[in-house]
Amino acid sequence: MNNALILCDTRQQKDKYITDYFDKNNIQWVRTCLPSADYMTIRYDDGFIKDYSILIDTKKDLEELSGNLCNATQHERIKREIQKAKDLGCEKFVFLICDDKIKSGDDLKKWTSKRTKVKGETLYKIMKTMKERYNINFIFTSKKKSGEIIIKLFNLQK
Repeated sequence: MNNALILCDTRQQKDKYITDYFDKNNIQWVRTCLPSADYMTIRYDDGFIKDYSILIDTKKDLEELSGNLCNATQHERIKREIQKAKDLGCEKFVFLICDDKIKSGDDLKKWTSKRTKVKGETLYKIMKTMKERYNINFIFTSKKKSGEIIIKLFNLQK
């Protein structure tokens, strides 16, 4: 996608490692309040057109993700956000989780945390159900590669 601008949600915290990557790779971006997710694009070929086809929501780690998916109140909020994205025309909703220790479903199933009682096996099952039910994607990466993956997902490579 040429002639695009990445929009970063104003509520997104501590993403300097991502925006620094955008700057380093001459990717234009701006902060604004988004109706769903943390990142989306605007195309500006024939005027400015918000492109809701791909929305990316970042999670700083598995603990944040488990808190969002395994807590009843947060889970309902996430479901509403996914539905809002679909209502806007989202075709691909992605959760980008910054946890470079997880490489596969087996790694996720073995995950444990000192801060939460949620077990990796439980989180894996919830993610699998959400993927099937809502057609969303979960991508695990390191913080270092997250900006690169966002650019690839939006097809903004130079």
